Amino acid sequence: MEAAPNPFMIVLEGYDGPGEEVVVPDGIRKIGARAFANNRYVKKVELPEGLEVIDEEAFSACVNLCEVSIPSTVVRIGKGAFKGCWRLEEIELPEGVTYLEERVFARCRSLSSVVMRGEVTGIGPHCFQHCGAIEHIDWPATLERIDEAAFYGCMKLDVGTLPEGLDTLEDEAFRNCKAIVDLELPESIGWIGRRCFAGCDSLASIAFPSGIEFIEEGMFEDCKSLDAVAISNNLTHVEAKAFKGTGLVKEDIAFPETCTFAPNAFDQQQ
Repeated sequence: MEAAPNPFMIVLEGYDGPGEEVVVPDGIRKIGARAFANNRYVKKVELPEGLEVIDEEAFSACVNLCEVSIPSTVVRIGKGAFKGCWRLEEIELPEGVTYLEERVFARCRSLSSVVMRGEVTGIGPHCFQHCGAIEHIDWPATLERIDEAAFYGCMKLDVGTLPEGLDTLEDEAFRNCKAIVDLELPESIGWIGRRCFAGCDSLASIAFPSGIEFIEEGMFEDCKSLDAVAISNNLTHVEAKAFKGTGLVKEDIAFPETCTFAPNAFDQQQ
């Protein structure tokens, strides 16, 4: 359960100065919503120990921000807090942050290193969308869900080994992640959403856990390299456009005899 906000927090409500390096003074407990948003001058921000909250869009569109150190005392980073920080290259999340909210790092196109120190259980919708420089993430063992479009368009991301305990991959979670080649999903996964891997055109093989009963709409659409799909006998239905643009036909995969198919599940027309 998330801790209740401190009603007596000292809040930095805004900063619009021209300084390239900003040292936030000791005693500040919260960076307010949009406090630094759209600041084109700031390149480095030093945040004080004791800071607890970085609020919604606090640093959104700080297009020249390339360095920020998040103190160990931070427990919440709000929606879109660093969205559009084009030059931000690395981020280390403290142990107190257990959920990454919506669009926190979306369109941070230079972001290449992400370290999660805490027991992160969820990665929110669009969290890292279009972070095209990310190549690898050390997934926390506590991760339970990856939400809608969380890594959409992370062109260089090789997912690697997802943690056992992960339960849910929502719609388009890894859409257009073009560096994924081979993927063996943990047995704990029970739900994979629509178009989850659509446009992953280097994806060659995938092995499904036994808990997956449906291959949802467009799951592998335009995965042009896909040629090896291992499924379990628990699969009951394949939805529309699931294998569109892959070049595969139904006979290429060992489906259970009782599995049903949408009429255009293997539609190859572009």
